[in-house]
Amino acid sequence: MRRYLVVGNETLGGRRLEEEVAARLRRGSPEFHIVVPASPPRGGLTYTEGEAQGLAEDRLERGLRRFAEMGARVEGQVGDGDPFVAIEEALQGQRFDEIILSTLPPGVSKWLKLDLPHLVEELGLPVTHVVAEPEPEVRESALAGVPLFAGLPKRHLRRLARASMVINHRQGEAIVSEGSPGRDLFVLLDGRVRIVQHGRTVASMSAGDVFGEISVLDPGPRTADVIAETPTRSLRLPARSFRAAVEEDARLASRVLASVGRRMRAIAQPPD
Repeated sequence: MRRYLVVGNETLGGRRLEEEVAARLRRGSPEFHIVVPASPPRGGLTYTEGEAQGLAEDRLERGLRRFAEMGARVEGQVGDGDPFVAIEEALQGQRFDEIILSTLPPGVSKWLKLDLPHLVEELGLPVTHVVAEPEPEVRESALAGVPLFAGLPKRHLRRLARASMVINHRQGEAIVSEGSPGRDLFVLLDGRVRIVQHGRTVASMSAGDVFGEISVLDPGPRTADVIAETPTRSLRLPARSFRAAVEEDARLASRVLASVGRRMRAIAQPPD
């Protein structure tokens, strides 16, 4: 059985890396071990070691879930903030057939400035280097393709993208629950969900649809359950960031009101 060491941080949820994993799954039943170095984030932001650790743990959890959804046998760990040290520690006492290293593009990636791919090659294992877009750019592109956000100024999209987080949901998972506090807006990236109120399915949604806007605009309890019918990915937007965007752009405010109106009609529709 082939074993692969996958190393990434910001790009761990990227499509390019998923394509590499999927290609290896088609060849057999390999095992994957994910290492997320607790590296400080880019952009000059001030982070403590604990915050960098927490961010890495969150990305690892999402990576493990996504790999498992793809059918992979996977485990993982958060590694040292120095990516090369993190890789060396992961190799101790374990056998791997290949290292898959996922980095940001040249000019952006701190790992490439360290010449990490060549350093890793000196460890004696085959290395596949995957170059992926930064997470915020991926999220910005996803938001731009959603009708609710189409045509918004880039500064608004960029701000929303930076505040958002990609979340993977298992089939059958309750993404939000009726009666729970409403703090976030969700944008479906792929998959399908159903909206359930008082045990009755009132609507279904797929990629590009949005839910949670009622509770974000009126911070009360959720008005319905949202259940993932398939493995699903969503963008979670904090209420505060979304409300700020609504207040600054009349087009977005109008679209949100129309969306809320459609949702309320669906909920009020009597059962067949």
